[in-house]
Amino acid sequence: MEIRPVDANFSQFELASNFQPQDATVCIPVSNGVQQRYFFMNMKTGKGLKIKYPSKNGLASKEALHYLEHLCTFAMNPNHYLFPRLRVALRKFHNGISFFEVLYKVLKPHGVTYIGNERFLVSLWSASIYYVIDLKQKRIEMHMEDCDRREVFSTYQYFDDESGKTYYATQMGVDEFYKHDKEAIHFNVPVKIKTYDWKNDEIQEIWRGDFDTDTHYMQMNKDKRYLALMNFGDFYDEKHNVIPSKILVLDLKTKKETWVDNTGWSPSGHVDWDPCDPETAYFSCHNGVIGPQKSPWTFLKKKQYHWNIYGPASVHKFRMTKTGMKRVGLFTHPTMERLTIHKVFMHRGQKLLACTGFPNNLYIACAEKMELIKHIKLTAPCGCGAPTSKPTVMGSMYPSPDGEKIYCSTAMNEKGALQVVDVESGKTEFTQDLGTVWDPFNHMTAVPTTAW
Repeated sequence: MEIRPVDANFSQFELASNFQPQDATVCIPVSNGVQQRYFFMNMKTGKGLKIKYPSKNGLASKEALHYLEHLCTFAMNPNHYLFPRLRVALRKFHNGISFFEVLYKVLKPHGVTYIGNERFLVSLWSASIYYVIDLKQKRIEMHMEDCDRREVFSTYQYFDDESGKTYYATQMGVDEFYKHDKEAIHFNVPVKIKTYDWKNDEIQEIWRGDFDTDTHYMQMNKDKRYLALMNFGDFYDEKHNVIPSKILVLDLKTKKETWVDNTGWSPSGHVDWDPCDPETAYFSCHNGVIGPQKSPWTFLKKKQYHWNIYGPASVHKFRMTKTGMKRVGLFTHPTMERLTIHKVFMHRGQKLLACTGFPNNLYIACAEKMELIKHIKLTAPCGCGAPTSKPTVMGSMYPSPDGEKIYCSTAMNEKGALQVVDVESGKTEFTQDLGTVWDPFNHMTAVPTTAW
């Protein structure tokens, strides 16, 4: 693995005076095209850390130029002649979005994985690099497996704290996109699942096969036997129906492949394994796919994607049987649109399912019965002073390590916030102003580490 340090700006801030001490560190990533920001909040000490990369705004830094150079390599093979490169840049991609919309998308921070020793791994949407943030050393490193930048990582990596390895997927981004640049159709791509041993700096391939573009999320079950990989299916067929996402469950012991049939409830995007039962998993149906803005200038100004919505979202509960994964439960709600993330966790002996719904809906359900317990609408302000009845946009959420709270990333009028919702009462107990943010729809995390 090639490692390069990057120049980033670290600045400290204090949490609001009414915060309640908790044994957790919360991380919220946001982005605005070229620039990314990461907010780390130590819920025990009341200290916060804001990280800005590149360290200077826009194209004023050499890091931003390297950033744009990487974006170009995503769809422009350096061995190609000029005309094919221009043809790729001017075309519309499979769902109608422009080349510029693709460029802004591929290096958006998508997920954050804690890898121990106060270090966090930031996975990007579809890039040949990822970042490692060390809170103790206050530094960021860029990690790259393929120096030619043709093999790109999946949008989330799973860390096994027992073995000290991360599990991730890669696909051939540049060559495949160039190969299909003449026609906006769906196509399979070769995908590999690998592990990276952080102690020995060793990479091992454990699976390869035809999968799909946008390998999106990966998670291992409780007993470390099953590994689930999902892609975010945003392709359409000839009748403009969404093609089902691919869901692979790999038995790491027998190497057996199980493919989950999600016909009728695509696109899927995320999986969360049961915290108690190693045979049970929960798969999402986002019910929305990214589409083009009416004007490219609208996108460049707002840095926001247009979403096409297909009915209410849902979470599907599956259990592993001798004949494969069998669906045993379903949770949905008429108002649940654009499900960004779902998590299953324990709260005072009860197994709960929490999931989001655009714009400001938080749902808490019984994970055993898959029935709604609480429907919460977030209206607390983002840096606006006293509480207001105006809805806020919830980008992501994550339960606290003790299961007592749900941390929510929200935004309103380009002002962002961390909101802490009490699971028992359903009330927002704490709001931390994060200042100007651009895109709250990047997956946050919360971990029981507070030593930094």
